[in-house]
Amino acid sequence: MASPGRSWRGRRGQYRGGLPRRGPPRGPPPRDREMPAPPDDLDSRELEAEGKKIVIEVKSNEQGRFFKIIERQSQGPGRGRVIFSVETGQTFRPILDSLVAEHERLGPSDENASSERLKTENFSQGRRRFYVDLRQNPRGRFLKLTQLTPGGRTFVAIPGDGLLKFQEMFCQLLDEFGSSDYSPPGSPQEQLPSSREVRAGSKSFFFDVERNDRGVYVRLTEVLRNYGRRTHINVPHSCWSRMSEVFSQLNQEIPYDAGSASGSGSEDN
Repeated sequence: MASPGRSWRGRRGQYRGGLPRRGPPRGPPPRDREMPAPPDDLDSRELEAEGKKIVIEVKSNEQGRFFKIIERQSQGPGRGRVIFSVETGQTFRPILDSLVAEHERLGPSDENASSERLKTENFSQGRRRFYVDLRQNPRGRFLKLTQLTPGGRTFVAIPGDGLLKFQEMFCQLLDEFGSSDYSPPGSPQEQLPSSREVRAGSKSFFFDVERNDRGVYVRLTEVLRNYGRRTHINVPHSCWSRMSEVFSQLNQEIPYDAGSASGSGSEDN
């Protein structure tokens, strides 16, 4: 009699289930994949404030140099990280300067202060969006740097007591590694245009110019801010001039003023 959990099959005396499969695995053999080379570590700085360790690393790979900002507990693994290119660091620098200046202007934080966002800025790199918030809560003031990508959200929080030191370290690394004459191996010398954003009602449209093995294209992303939904299309560079002409013609043929009440409702469609 067959043991519990096994079923008898045929006259060959084989059990179905419970026995390991014999013979070679089914399906095609795995393909050998060439793993990308690990990034080179160029330099790093760190600070400790309010029980946290903030690390700024500068690395380099086949796409170029980039910053990696990591937040850790003084004793423990990494908690959050934000990554952007050294070129994007040039955009982040004046934003950092502005928020640190606001932090200094406000003076010591109030222990009875309510949780609120005091000042906010943002910047972008391709499909990545970065939000920089100066915030406060009953534990003090801090800078929150958030990275938003199609794959999710990560952030680091830099305590107010360490903001001046963080600003100093970041600017030193940017001055040292932010040279515009650096070009990674195999990359084109020309710089692609920076991202653009157009807002219409509850929608945002992002224009990100990117490059792949077939050439330059613009990735047009529509984001519904209230619902977090996003869709996108890729338009090759060869079509830009013609599409610009079509938009211009359509704009001239609109039978009403697009800014009037009769047309404003279409922004949320």
